[in-house]
Amino acid sequence: MNAPALDVKKAWTARELKHERQLFRAQFSPDGKFIAAGGQDKLVHVWELEGEKKKTLNAHKTWVSSLAFHPKAKRLFTADYLGVIHCWNYEAGGKPQWTIPNADQDNVRALVVTPDGKYLFSAGDDAIIKVWNPANGKPITRLEGHTECIFSLAISPDGKHLVSGDLFGSVRQWSIGGWKPERELDARILHTRLDNFIADVGGARSLAFNKDGKLLAVGGMKEAKSNAFCPGKPTVLIFDWASGKQKTELGIKGKSDGPFNALRFLEDGTLAGHTEILHTNSELTFWKTDTPDPLHSITNGSAYDLSLHPDGRQLLVTTYVSGGASGNGAQKRHREKYDPNRTSLKIFSLFEKLEEKRQAN
Repeated sequence: MNAPALDVKKAWTARELKHERQLFRAQFSPDGKFIAAGGQDKLVHVWELEGEKKKTLNAHKTWVSSLAFHPKAKRLFTADYLGVIHCWNYEAGGKPQWTIPNADQDNVRALVVTPDGKYLFSAGDDAIIKVWNPANGKPITRLEGHTECIFSLAISPDGKHLVSGDLFGSVRQWSIGGWKPERELDARILHTRLDNFIADVGGARSLAFNKDGKLLAVGGMKEAKSNAFCPGKPTVLIFDWASGKQKTELGIKGKSDGPFNALRFLEDGTLAGHTEILHTNSELTFWKTDTPDPLHSITNGSAYDLSLHPDGRQLLVTTYVSGGASGNGAQKRHREKYDPNRTSLKIFSLFEKLEEKRQAN
């Protein structure tokens, strides 16, 4: 059966998995049969998409901050705010196959695996990229050069280069296997530090290559107004990979005032991104990368992760659902009652609904 025509303007919510606590990361497995997610409850949740059977993996002692699937083996890598990485057989469940107790001095913010499954990369608050053997968790090398926390990692489609983005908007390119720094791309517009700020705000929060590796998208926000709740202008920078020069700056039409935490290119070159915003709705945005204004936007709750299904027609969005108030989630009328923030894992179908197509014909 042929896949339906890709049409983001006709995208619709086809499925929704709800969870009672806030999840930060969720990804489709490489075969498209599972979703793995992690967040505030310290657990790793694995759903089978057919029938929605669920298993829970329990070993982390604090919030789960990042995760990545092995592209070939039945391995799932998860990391937390204490710098711990676990490796699981996500299909079998049970205990971790191996553990790295000190992958970072603090939060591991990003994990990525090479397309051939040979290397696992981790990075986070200590500003050092670690390279691991995915089969056993043994260290291979370290890549040093960043001077502030690293938010994002991505691997070029040819598997030869790693890119990393930090708080200051420094996007660095490294050779995979040679382990040498190759160049630095300038995304400093995504960082703000005004005289009255007590902290730096922004950073290269997300990275994505297009299918042929000719473009690199860098997501975040610019022109932060303060470092209290950190409102700013959501922004995506498109770089020509060959020259390292910026080509386009992409924006939004909605009210979001937080960074683009996740980016994914679709097979036709359309870029998908998602922002966050305090107290209200955010948006799932789509662009043609040579045009600054969005091609299409969908109002949605704030989100921190996107994952594209192997079929290229389903986009998983890790959507934040407020427990009722900011801060600790206490209800306005019942201050003694704690209502935790929740999550809706929404799967958007990126094509026209069959019944609507029939009606149109």
